[in-house]
Amino acid sequence: MVDCLSEREFELFRHLVKKHIGVSFARTKKAILQRKLASRVNSLGLESYGEYYLYLLRDKEGGWELRQLINTITVDQSAFFRHPKQFELLANVVLPQVAIQKNTTKKLRIWSAGCATGQEAYSVAMVVNEMFKEDHTWDIRILASDIDTNALKFGYKGLYSKKSIQQIPIEYLNRYFRKGTGKDSGFFLVREALKKRLLFRRLNFVDFDFPFRSPVDIIFCRNVMIYFDIEVKKRLIDNFFRLLERDGFLYLGASESLIGVDDRFALVGHFTYQKKG
Repeated sequence: MVDCLSEREFELFRHLVKKHIGVSFARTKKAILQRKLASRVNSLGLESYGEYYLYLLRDKEGGWELRQLINTITVDQSAFFRHPKQFELLANVVLPQVAIQKNTTKKLRIWSAGCATGQEAYSVAMVVNEMFKEDHTWDIRILASDIDTNALKFGYKGLYSKKSIQQIPIEYLNRYFRKGTGKDSGFFLVREALKKRLLFRRLNFVDFDFPFRSPVDIIFCRNVMIYFDIEVKKRLIDNFFRLLERDGFLYLGASESLIGVDDRFALVGHFTYQKKG
C-alpha cells in the first residue's frame, strides 16, 4: 500500500495530466487523483508515487503506461439519449435544417467528441437513421472519438446491459438492437447496420490537430469541457469553430456554456449552439 500523495507529487502529476490531456485537477480533487494513481502504482508493483512518476518519464513502449493512466483517470460515464430535449431538437430542427443546406452534396458528417462507451454516438446514429433511412443517396458518417482506449473498445463492441438500455424508445430498441445469446445472454447488441454508421477513433483534444478531411455539420461535445480550464476551453472551441460547416451546430452538456468563452455561436436552445455565418 503506497503512502499519501505529497503536495509536491500532486503538483507533478497534476502538471503531467494537464500537459497530455488538458484535464485540470483542482486542489480539492487531490484525494480522487491519489486513488486513481494508486491503482496503477499497485498494479505495477511499485513502491511510491515518485517511483511511478519516474516510470512514466522513462516509458519506452510508445507511451503505453501513459495511456493506461489516462484510461484510469478519465471519466467514461455515458447514457443513451441523455438530455432527451437535445435529441428532440436534433430530430425536429437541426437535422431538417442541415438536410436542406446539404441537399446538393448529400454528405452529412457528425462528430461525437468524448463519446466514452458509445451510448451518445449510437443515440445520434438512431435519430439520423430514422430521418434518412428511406433515402440511400446520402453519404453519412459519424465519428465517435475518445481518449480512453478501453471505453472505445467497449463502444465498438456495442454490447450493453439491460439496465443501460432502459432510456431507448422501444421501437428503436427493436429496430437497432438484438438480444445477446450464450455468454452475452441478458445483454443487447447493436445491429451491424447501425454500427456501420460509426467510426471509433482515439483522439486527444490537446493535440489540436484533428484529422478531418472535410468540415463537420454537427459536433456533440457534452460534459467534457467541465474538466478543462478556460485556456484549454477557448482553444478547443476555436478548433470546433474552424471545423464546423457554415451554420453548423455544437451540442454542449447541461452544465456547460459558451458565455465568456466564445461569442461566435448563437444559442439555439437546450445547450445547443449554431455557428454564426
